[in-house]
Amino acid sequence: MVPIWWISLQHDWSEGLAADEKVWVSAHHLNHKTCHSYLTKRAAVDEKFSSNLISSKMVQVTHNPSNTSTKFITPSVQHKQLTDKNMPFSIDITGSGDLGVVTSGKDIVVFESRSGAVRRTLTGHVADVECVKFFPSDLVLLTGGNDMSLKIWSIEDGSCPVTLTGHKRPVSGLAMIDRGKHIVSSSLDGTVKIWSCGTQECLSTLTPDSGKVNEIQISSNESGSGCVVSACERGALTVHSLHDNNSLLAQFQHSSELTTCCPVSQHYLVAGSVEGEILTVDIRNTSKPLTVHKRSNYAVSSIVRDQATNRVWCALRDGETFSLLPSSLSDTTTDTTADTTLSCDTNLSCDTTLSAGDCEPICSFAAKNSVVMSSAKDRIVRVYDV
Repeated sequence: MVPIWWISLQHDWSEGLAADEKVWVSAHHLNHKTCHSYLTKRAAVDEKFSSNLISSKMVQVTHNPSNTSTKFITPSVQHKQLTDKNMPFSIDITGSGDLGVVTSGKDIVVFESRSGAVRRTLTGHVADVECVKFFPSDLVLLTGGNDMSLKIWSIEDGSCPVTLTGHKRPVSGLAMIDRGKHIVSSSLDGTVKIWSCGTQECLSTLTPDSGKVNEIQISSNESGSGCVVSACERGALTVHSLHDNNSLLAQFQHSSELTTCCPVSQHYLVAGSVEGEILTVDIRNTSKPLTVHKRSNYAVSSIVRDQATNRVWCALRDGETFSLLPSSLSDTTTDTTADTTLSCDTNLSCDTTLSAGDCEPICSFAAKNSVVMSSAKDRIVRVYDV
């Protein structure tokens, strides 16, 4: 692990600077003493930091001794009444950014992302709904719950024409292939199932054999065929083919539980651990991670890639949400044996941080086409324009 500097800023800095008050700023490093100072509307109070107030919702802060710079963005809108009964579990946003969906208890709330107006509240699961995804059409929803079932919903009329059962423990993750012709689900029962939406049948079941499957994502391999990536309780990050009898293509083994995963290109994956590590892995050589990025001991709750910007957004249990730019992880790299830790970690430094509640844990996160949406334990849904 190559330690790096990162910057944190008072969560309500926008209100503080607008009121012409001082707001605190800190620069952190795992091997150095934390550097503390203050910012004002006009400038930093000492030479350790400099700042550029780009707008009322965006400020660029630089730690001068390390030449580390981070852009901080506050929410464009906040919705406080969508999940007033229960803590939100999962969230997603349409490709256009017009609609969002958040699950809260057994309810599935579809809402207008800018106004917060509720379009529909869908009910039908008999236990809490843990995950939700929009189909590519943005007109249909897929949900998975603690009742071990998957449901497909029409946003237009609120109907639920399809319910899929077969998992033996709660559903933990959802993904789609062939624009929703087939869907993939993971469960705390340790399995990954591939389903046909047309026939409503389970086509195959994968068993990563590493305890609970916490999350799944879809990637592609050299031939362009699909792969399913699984992050598992016992530290395994597995890649199975969606063809060829679902053969195991690659497996990386970590020392602690992996909570989330995200493909960033054909060969490279990013995964998060329960101990706060963000790992980049080359599936062609899984003997060790390419990089390990860590800033705290709080678990990584979510990693999401926005394909429009190539940003990889990471959310931690302590409420920190920031983006990494994996610019060095291109598929033109052919040397899989070289020690690329230093160069990769330099490119994985944080470039943008989303300001939110004061250390409120992030429950779920979605990013599409430069619009980011998050739900937190304070029951507020936040929308950012990044």
